[in-house]
Amino acid sequence: MQDDLAMLERQLEKCPIRTLPIDTLKLVDSPRVTGEDDDHIRALAASEEEFPPIVVDAHTMKVIDGAHRVRAAALRGLREIRARLYATAGQEAFVLAVVLNSRHGLPLTAADRRAAAARIMADCPQWSDRRIARLAGLSPVTVAGLRSRSTVRNEQSNARVGADGRTRPVSGAEGRLQARELLLSQPELSLREVAKAAGISPSTAADVRARLKAGDDPLPPRQRRTTPAPRRIPGPG
Repeated sequence: MQDDLAMLERQLEKCPIRTLPIDTLKLVDSPRVTGEDDDHIRALAASEEEFPPIVVDAHTMKVIDGAHRVRAAALRGLREIRARLYATAGQEAFVLAVVLNSRHGLPLTAADRRAAAARIMADCPQWSDRRIARLAGLSPVTVAGLRSRSTVRNEQSNARVGADGRTRPVSGAEGRLQARELLLSQPELSLREVAKAAGISPSTAADVRARLKAGDDPLPPRQRRTTPAPRRIPGPG
């Protein structure tokens, strides 16, 4: 499987562009927690530029990307709008909405991106933190923290599916490095929460914490020989 973002871009480029009646479109399931921004809609409506095509789910007529443009077009008095018809499957429509809304127009807020990551994680708990982070525009550490507090965390295995589609176990070294990042960035997490998020045992999480307090490498010597030394994440201050 190709990289998520590159694959989505290529699929999107192949989508046919059609002129659709605005009243047939469904403005639901937005990745924006508080919905559309009225000021942005008015600014778009007042501009003289032609809108680029929106993206619509070909099966449901839900607007995947371009809700602000649809509202602005209606405010201009238009009855039709150009759209790319994208045939989605499963959670793909929401993932695409998050990606597209993060890359242009009115940016998603931090709260929007965190909520999106939490939803993607609930739909696809086997996806790696790095994969979800890239799609949602967050850091892997933030996603790992969300996973540790997720109600679905007990259902997650010690294997993760990356952006290339390959399933990999969470190795001892990788788990220790992820635990280190969590302990430094979110010291309020319990050892049990850190262990679940990193895919390691609580005793291993405790060992990582003890090593950090002593100023030692979180990896024991046998793992250090095959794993690059982690870059230190600065603490608050």
